Amino acid sequence: MDTFIAGVQYNDFKGTAAADISDNFALADYLVSLGKAEESERVLGFRITSGENRGIPVTEVSLVAYLLRSAEFEPAPATVRAVEVRVTPGEALAFFKRFDLVVTRRGVDFSNTHVDGPHYD
Repeated sequence: MDTFIAGVQYNDFKGTAAADISDNFALADYLVSLGKAEESERVLGFRITSGENRGIPVTEVSLVAYLLRSAEFEPAPATVRAVEVRVTPGEALAFFKRFDLVVTRRGVDFSNTHVDGPHYD
């Protein structure tokens, strides 16, 4: 599995995600407060995962942040450092002003599908 592409055991659903950084609760600051990151490190990406579930509510997820040890932005870093924290799903979403996740069933073509009901354009 590619580190920067989402994947699970069967990949029944695949999709995309987008997020806007929170103005009030920065992931970088949170990681610094836990001693997991340095003030000079930048969050370049993140992964939120939930392990195998047997149909019970998820109370904890893994949040892995990919950090760059540089004060300046690098568009193609040679190395990033990964750190993991365990948080509730609500805590994970608090790091973002907006979060959008869309997944669709493997093998279904939605390119000409009209959505009848709530949807976002």
